[in-house]
Amino acid sequence: MRRTLWQAAVGAVLAGLLAVLGTLQYRWLGEVSTAERDRLRASLRTRATDFSRAFDREITHLYLAFHVEGDEFDRDPAGRLSAAYLRAQQVSAESGIAGIAKDVFLVDARGAQPGAPQRLDPDRGTLEAVAWPPAFDSWRRRAGSLAAPSPGFLPPHFMADAVDAETPALIVPVPTMTRLEQGGRVAIIPDPRGVTRTIVVWLDADKLRALAEALLVRHFGAIDDSDFYVTIATRAEPSSVVYSSAADVRVAAADADVATGVFDLRLDELNHFTAPVPAPGAATDGNADAEHGGGKGVKDRVAITIVRRATGPGGPGVLMAGGENQGGWQVFVRYKSGSLDALVARSRERNLAIGLGVLGLLGIGFMFVIGSAIRQQRLARQQIEFVAAVSHELRTPLAVIRSAAENLADGVVGDTTQVRRYGSLIRSEGIRLSDMVERVMEYAGINAGAVRPRGDVDVTRLVDEAIAAVSADARDRNVRVELHAAHGLPPVQGDADALRSAFQNVVGNAVKYSGAGGAVAVRVESDGDRIRIVVADAGLGIDADDLPHIFKPFYRGRQARDAQIRGTGVGLSVVRHVVDAHQGDVDVVSHVGRGTTVTLILRATPRSQAAVAQAPATT
Repeated sequence: MRRTLWQAAVGAVLAGLLAVLGTLQYRWLGEVSTAERDRLRASLRTRATDFSRAFDREITHLYLAFHVEGDEFDRDPAGRLSAAYLRAQQVSAESGIAGIAKDVFLVDARGAQPGAPQRLDPDRGTLEAVAWPPAFDSWRRRAGSLAAPSPGFLPPHFMADAVDAETPALIVPVPTMTRLEQGGRVAIIPDPRGVTRTIVVWLDADKLRALAEALLVRHFGAIDDSDFYVTIATRAEPSSVVYSSAADVRVAAADADVATGVFDLRLDELNHFTAPVPAPGAATDGNADAEHGGGKGVKDRVAITIVRRATGPGGPGVLMAGGENQGGWQVFVRYKSGSLDALVARSRERNLAIGLGVLGLLGIGFMFVIGSAIRQQRLARQQIEFVAAVSHELRTPLAVIRSAAENLADGVVGDTTQVRRYGSLIRSEGIRLSDMVERVMEYAGINAGAVRPRGDVDVTRLVDEAIAAVSADARDRNVRVELHAAHGLPPVQGDADALRSAFQNVVGNAVKYSGAGGAVAVRVESDGDRIRIVVADAGLGIDADDLPHIFKPFYRGRQARDAQIRGTGVGLSVVRHVVDAHQGDVDVVSHVGRGTTVTLILRATPRSQAAVAQAPATT
């Protein structure tokens, strides 16, 4: 009892530890999932930001290709634009997508027709007046609403909108320079009247999409193999999709794991823009160096700040690139397997299931260990009881044999009748000892795998031999054993000695548990391809609670213990092992006070089945 309480306490402690481990694991997985989600989101945002920077860098380089000095532009506008167009084509070719700048216009607010466009003919290097293409209608309406006082005049602050993502186009202002001479020195400064000329670069939308796709492949992987869906839409009209990595999937702002802006100028690239500036004390004329021997012009950085026009009470702000709220387009990225939160949630659930499964297996393993320990203790107790029972069983016949032998040796028994009676007693007790030793040896042999099918066996003959082996015990108990066997029964393939032992155990139990004057009926019959050996008695019977355990070694039912009937509890265990080794079955039906019926079912030899069907069944 104390050991059982100790085992229960240990089990409760271990169960509590498993529960604590499960709780800690759940919390730890939650923290890991949060960290994993943040890591995945940061990684995805880095990819999106790198893509945005790469795309905006190409746009900025294209913008810088058209950035020209005002005083040089005044001398040869068409020539300067042609050179700028060639630089732009070279920039596009370096990006891998040639021809992004498909047309160039010059807008001059000082001419006879302020705001009227002049189109560059790059082949001839000339400017010619043209009408605005319909693609610029939105841009013109916006320019006209801001223009004052003349509808055709392009105000300086409008030039802050360097990128028009709707057309799409780049707006490059050409500063007007003023020449000042004082004290023999010449300086060129921006005209205080502001920007009056503008270069409008019309971009090819298809080429921009091709550029975006090439950069997406670089930063997110091949379209078919990528783990992400990417959608690019215009900021002014989010439903207007510029590009989608999957034709049937459109990532909306609400579904995106990461969103960022794209299609803008990058200030870090603008600050690397270089232009020639006069050296100190040098003349501004291009031939001054040759004439006066002045120093050569030097390269220096020009800081350019582009200020976006005010759209609200906050006033104008500095144009920045790459942010979620910047750029003419928006990039929406989502994992193909679902949203990032759903992906992390599934990963957490999967890890939690695995962890709980491991803990569950540990718990089940612990229960098996406890159950095995309990079974081992029960088996040890039964073995001790078995040894005690065997010792008692051995002591009784040995005492009788010893007493009879001493009487014979001392000459106490004189007449022939008493000698015969003592001889019969010694023989019966010797048989009893032999049977007991045989049962123990049978059990040991069965556990060692001693059953080996050898050949065809006549079941009826083996049953008859088993009945003959228990006939002496049956006579002592005044129990009749009746055999009813059908003729022409087929043999079974098996071990004759093992089967005989099994039959003898069953018939011997029926005799042992029958009352004086009782009868045991043994039937051997065929059932298709099977042979049935049925042994029925009208003895004590077996309790329903004991029936599931009667085939366990050393187990004895309550009825047998209460009636103090001798036995070791290994007989039915031997029967079960023998029948299982012959691929058969054992069925027991019992009622307390009404007797027990044991049915052994064995498989007949296949080649004899035809003869079974033809043989007449007789009793």
